[in-house]
Amino acid sequence: MIDLELSPISRRIVEELATVTADEEVLVISDPEKVSVGRAITNAARSTGANATLSIMPRLDAHGNEPPGPVAAAMKEADVAFTATTHAITHTQSRLAASDAGTRVVVLRGVTEDMLIEGGMNTDYDQLREVTAATRDVLNAASEGLVTSPAGTDIHLNLDGSSAFSLDGYFHDYGFSALPGGESPTCPQKPDTNGTVVIDYSMDNIGQLEDPIELTFEDGTCTDIAGGSEADQLQEIVDGADENARNLAEFAIGTNPDARLIGNLAEDKKKSGTVHFAIGDDTSLGGTLESEIHFDGLVLEPTVELDSTVILENGTLDVDGILELAEEIRD
Repeated sequence: MIDLELSPISRRIVEELATVTADEEVLVISDPEKVSVGRAITNAARSTGANATLSIMPRLDAHGNEPPGPVAAAMKEADVAFTATTHAITHTQSRLAASDAGTRVVVLRGVTEDMLIEGGMNTDYDQLREVTAATRDVLNAASEGLVTSPAGTDIHLNLDGSSAFSLDGYFHDYGFSALPGGESPTCPQKPDTNGTVVIDYSMDNIGQLEDPIELTFEDGTCTDIAGGSEADQLQEIVDGADENARNLAEFAIGTNPDARLIGNLAEDKKKSGTVHFAIGDDTSLGGTLESEIHFDGLVLEPTVELDSTVILENGTLDVDGILELAEEIRD
């Protein structure tokens, strides 16, 4: 029964968002925890006439870990690769190599059966594309940002020279798309990116938080991780990783009005009016620092000023204002 329920959105993902055609080689990568989602995508790809292969690899330890060598090699040979895995391989050298080889990589990290039926995956993609592209243009044009929140986030971002992206579910020329769609990320410059980020809802590799995690940044590097036992857990992971694990890799604005807060960053971070920050690898977002991890953390009810213009206030995205600003920028 679940395959029948998953079929309509799976076919939409394959045919409309990834534009798979009958003459293409499709690779679907999954792990034992996400194999039902991987199977649904594989069946949808086969229904187009494409030659679709489902590859099940061991569950990775963390977001940003490299997949096994044979999987990485197969990604480079495919026309389209769907990554329906527990942990994201988006921010890996294997994914970058596949994208450089011309593979369209569609990321479904952490996606569950429920997420294929409810929430942000089922949205108005035309409207989402318009709003997310406008958010990208406004973010791309900004030289600096200030992000605050009731939980204590207060950080200045140096955005001068940073490129922003539109992850709206459709495939662009960034080398990958991500589902559910609905965020505009960028990689802040390191100098003059200073302050505090309080992750107060969910954190990659931990899940929904019981206590906030406070990250202190100096020139784009996390110098302190404070909070309760979950902060200690994050500290242990970072201490056991490489030297770039403390890098502020990403700042992103959620744009999807149908995304839910479910304790899973795959959907949490797409919710309109939220923002998230990531530490670790930034090479997929225009940065130069490689790391074996890339962990997102969600901030609720943020206020975001870009070049002194408020585009998001207390968790409400000013959609009309962003559309107007983007129009002015394009003109």
